[in-house]
Amino acid sequence: METIKFLRLLKVRGSKKLLHLLYFPLWLLFKLRNLGFTHAEKDTEEDPRVSKERSIRKLLERIPGGKFLEVGIGEFPHFERLKLINEHSISYVGCDFKSVCESHEEELAIKGFDTKNISFAMNSTGTYSWTLFEMLQKGEQFDVIYVDGHHTFYIDLPAMMLADKLLKPGGYLLLDDIPWSLSFLKANMMRSLSQWYFYRTMYNFSDYTKEQQSLPHIKMIAEELLIKRSGYKKDENLSLPHWWVLRK
Repeated sequence: METIKFLRLLKVRGSKKLLHLLYFPLWLLFKLRNLGFTHAEKDTEEDPRVSKERSIRKLLERIPGGKFLEVGIGEFPHFERLKLINEHSISYVGCDFKSVCESHEEELAIKGFDTKNISFAMNSTGTYSWTLFEMLQKGEQFDVIYVDGHHTFYIDLPAMMLADKLLKPGGYLLLDDIPWSLSFLKANMMRSLSQWYFYRTMYNFSDYTKEQQSLPHIKMIAEELLIKRSGYKKDENLSLPHWWVLRK
């Protein structure tokens, strides 16, 4: 049975990879348009995803029976994380584009995953800020909110302000990719066809100057508005250079 599930999942992801290849000429055009662009990256000894997941696990263990909102859920489900969420009877809501959420639902169904505590809040147009505002209107409250969305000023500034209102007093706001910049994204999109394909319609680099593209928008918003002006405290035991855990 597990082999059948694995093969079905492999088929779904394989078909997505084949679709990427059809866009190969457009990816080359993107690379040509950005010819000469360079972005230096700092090497880290450990994969940041490993240390981040350790931090998330510790937080999940603190909120059994609680509510967890993830804003920006990525291309594929985090099966191990969702398994732990189920083990602690945590109610999970994933918020992202309709196509992304439906892809997650498909993969969870293929895996035969227990989804009684898992739901998705989808937006087919615009951004997730509208979806978050609707949650606020309904009186929704969460113990932990993980913002790992667009990472840009115009989109994530309203999202983070809404997340603040949706978070319970004493709750945790998780912010990923603290040093991230549009320049970093552009470099990844130039290196990887799959990265370019996934993000190609989500970002308009012309919305920002070259200087603004090089700045870490999430870090700027967190420091200036959440920590300095809204009283959030960074949990130094759970935070990492690329990953901040803020306590309300």
